[in-house]
Amino acid sequence: MAFLETMLWGNNYKQYIILIVCIIVGIAAGKIFYFISSKIIRALTAKTKTKIDDFLTQLLERPIIFLIILWGVYLGIWQLNLSGGAENIANKIFVVLFSLNISWVIINIIDAIIVNYVKPKVEKSKSDLDNNLLPIIRKVVKVVFWIIVIIMVIKNFGFDVSALLTGVGLGGLAFALAAQELLSNLFGGVAILTDKPFKIGDRIKVGVNEGWVREIGLRTTRIETLDGTQLVIPNAEIAKSVLENVSREKARKVKLSIGIEYHTSQKKIIQAQKIIRDVVVKHKFTEDESIAALTEFGDSALIILIIYWVKESNVDKLMQIKNDINLAIKEKFEKSGISMAFPTRTVHLVTKRKS
Repeated sequence: MAFLETMLWGNNYKQYIILIVCIIVGIAAGKIFYFISSKIIRALTAKTKTKIDDFLTQLLERPIIFLIILWGVYLGIWQLNLSGGAENIANKIFVVLFSLNISWVIINIIDAIIVNYVKPKVEKSKSDLDNNLLPIIRKVVKVVFWIIVIIMVIKNFGFDVSALLTGVGLGGLAFALAAQELLSNLFGGVAILTDKPFKIGDRIKVGVNEGWVREIGLRTTRIETLDGTQLVIPNAEIAKSVLENVSREKARKVKLSIGIEYHTSQKKIIQAQKIIRDVVVKHKFTEDESIAALTEFGDSALIILIIYWVKESNVDKLMQIKNDINLAIKEKFEKSGISMAFPTRTVHLVTKRKS
């Protein structure tokens, strides 16, 4: 057909059609492979006792699909008539894409080994330092690996890597000045990992923020707040702030005041103090010692100060413990005829006599 022999940019329409067909065939072959992998290969690997074939299947699935599509595009481009310069650029691009695909596979395998083999052993160790360092090591390994790959890609395009690195070295001072905040966060992260003021899982309070530590990074620390939200705090802020590790408390001190009516007899006041001490001591999550003392003559009530301590392992249940104790005190006060006071005001009316 004469139409197919029509020339456009050094190639006829037939060659462009073959290019499009190769790309479509590559995409279709990739989807077919994905169907086979997800429906058949995964089912077969799931039946085996070992987990190696399971995560290898998941790791290699997408890179293989990308490689199939890339191969289809390469076959289509290869049959075109390209100039020397265009062919050289196309070959370099395919080499780069192929290298990135291989690198993708390698970094996924390394990450899978860390997660499936290194992490379980680290979690069994007694030291908390390796638990905190493992997520950082994973990130560092990925960053270093990708830096090496990028340098190889740059070199493949003919750039002088040595001259580029020299230029980076000369601009190091300017970079350091511009990255003071980043560096301070990095040093803060190192200080946290070495000084160990807290570990993953601890409940800490930094300023007005309080929550459980979920991740310690070189630049930031992530905590889950009491409201269930995630808070990302720069390590420099933590390093220079007053930090309270709630999880390391031997016991949490609870302090509250109860007001009883002024007409309450001394005998009833002593009974009220005994009730408070008994309720606190008998609670299974509190320490044995407690304080209940008449400390103040308030405007509308006699004030009894109550101090007790919640055991270390039950600090997270503090609100429920306080609720249980307060309800028990109120119940026993009512049974004993001890009335809690409420604000009162006496108003004296003065009438003026008529002369």
